Amino acid sequence: MDAALKEHVNLRLFISGATAGSMRAVSAVRRLCEERLAGRFSLEVTDIYQEPEAARRYQLVALPALVKLAPAPKRLFIGNMTETGRLVAELDALV
Repeated sequence: MDAALKEHVNLRLFISGATAGSMRAVSAVRRLCEERLAGRFSLEVTDIYQEPEAARRYQLVALPALVKLAPAPKRLFIGNMTETGRLVAELDALV
């Protein structure tokens, strides 16, 4: 297997509060990462209501937002995280 395919992927999911929509986004992203990146990802969830400076630091204008921090380059996916087909395509593009 290609070494790049084995690289650990560091992701950060930004949500807005403990709403049903936010919880669905967390669940969908976590499930998809476990399926597509099993054992080689870390996922940090950041609630911008708890950490508003994080949204400014990452220059986010819409949520939910998934940021791939590593490996480089940094990539951003914004939108409905429960649209699994679209998210799979984006996740594949992110890694």
